[in-house]
Amino acid sequence: MKKRSGLTRRTALALTAGAVGIIAAPAIVKASAPYKRMLNMQNLNSGEKLKITYWADGEYIDGALKEIDRFMRDLRTAETTRMHTDLLDLLWEIDSLTPSNEPLYTMSGYRSASTNAWLSAHSDGVDPSSFHMRGMAMDLTQDFSDPEMIYRVAKKLNKGGAGFYPVKHPFVHVDVGPPDTWVYPAHGRLDRAEQYDREQATRKNG
Repeated sequence: MKKRSGLTRRTALALTAGAVGIIAAPAIVKASAPYKRMLNMQNLNSGEKLKITYWADGEYIDGALKEIDRFMRDLRTAETTRMHTDLLDLLWEIDSLTPSNEPLYTMSGYRSASTNAWLSAHSDGVDPSSFHMRGMAMDLTQDFSDPEMIYRVAKKLNKGGAGFYPVKHPFVHVDVGPPDTWVYPAHGRLDRAEQYDREQATRKNG
């Protein structure tokens, strides 16, 4: 059972924030996966909250996926995209492995190409080919007293990219591209998007 952190304060982060041994071994979540998967999220920029079951009895729920797409929209342009279900499953698995009962506090989900270009021009640490533009990435935190916690869990899972940004308002980047880890001011590998496209093309043709 998760230990409640007792966190009650709210925080807010600007869109450009982050521009700048919680587990010894991960539990095998899939082996004892429940018949449903739920995400409990709160957007730190808009204040919106979403607690939703997106998968049940072996199937993704289309209506729930549409609500998640809207929740994770580009707040700068209001554009949406279909968020990758592998990302949703990764978020669910990370949440299952953390001791906190707090929501996943999200900052940046989907980014339009124009928003990503704007961020890249005005801040450091933004990948010009970011997986945010593919609906495959999320910036988030959960326990404000231990902001690195999600990074440690994601790094242990090794199911995509995981970056920790120990800035004024610390956060963690996770994505479902090729595995990689980094701690800001270091950056993830800039060839990951190209690697992902090559791997997808190989699967499609092979």
